[in-house]
Amino acid sequence: MSMNGEYLRVTPAELDRALKDPEWAWDLAEETQDAQAEGDPARAPAEARHFTTHQTWHLLSFLLQRSAFPVDVVHGEEPSPAMTGVTDRRST
Repeated sequence: MSMNGEYLRVTPAELDRALKDPEWAWDLAEETQDAQAEGDPARAPAEARHFTTHQTWHLLSFLLQRSAFPVDVVHGEEPSPAMTGVTDRRST
């Protein structure tokens, strides 16, 4: 079993909705990831909304901390109260 870092770029409106409705956010993340996987492989990475670090997430965190990056990229800047009690549906 491994732990993979995954990030989803959202608009301010999507972030607001995600904080209020975590199930919607989960669905958005899955739909975005699926659409991106089926899309054009030549698409520029800067246009991607979903990004995975696979298993290098902790290495990236270490390097960013050494450069005094102001945000904890593993745990985030602050916990989301909306995510309390939400479980990963893939593991159930």
